[in-house]
Amino acid sequence: MKKKARSKPGGPAKTTGDKSGNTPTLPTKLSNASFEKIELDDVTMADAKVHDTTFEGASFDDVSFSRATIHNASFEDTKLDDASFARAKVKNVSFEDVRFDDVTFAKARVHNASFEGASLDDVNLAGVTITNCAIEGLTIDGVRIDLLLQHKRSGAPRGGDT
Repeated sequence: MKKKARSKPGGPAKTTGDKSGNTPTLPTKLSNASFEKIELDDVTMADAKVHDTTFEGASFDDVSFSRATIHNASFEDTKLDDASFARAKVKNVSFEDVRFDDVTFAKARVHNASFEGASLDDVNLAGVTITNCAIEGLTIDGVRIDLLLQHKRSGAPRGGDT
């Protein structure tokens, strides 16, 4: 995929600057962009519109996608540490084999995404809505969620129920 990023008023994405204090801000609109294997530290993309963009193999530390709209994107095989997707709208996104650590999805809406093989540790899912998502191999704090749901759906009695 050709590496390019578009933003208003135009020009390449930047990982330095001080639009919001000491936190660099990437463009508020990314479309048809590739940031494969990029390392982003202490960057905000809050309120951004991200479409047809890949962050495959990237490393994120202290990055905010809060209130962002992310559509047709890939975060495959990335590492997200201390990141926020709070109140984000996420649709048709691949989080396959992603390592989430200290990440929030609080009040986010996630639809038609893949979390296959992903690992979530210390993740805030308060009020998140997750629909039509692939979760085979997904673990949350070491628990295989796909197996837990399969067990629940099979009608097997749970321990402690009377």
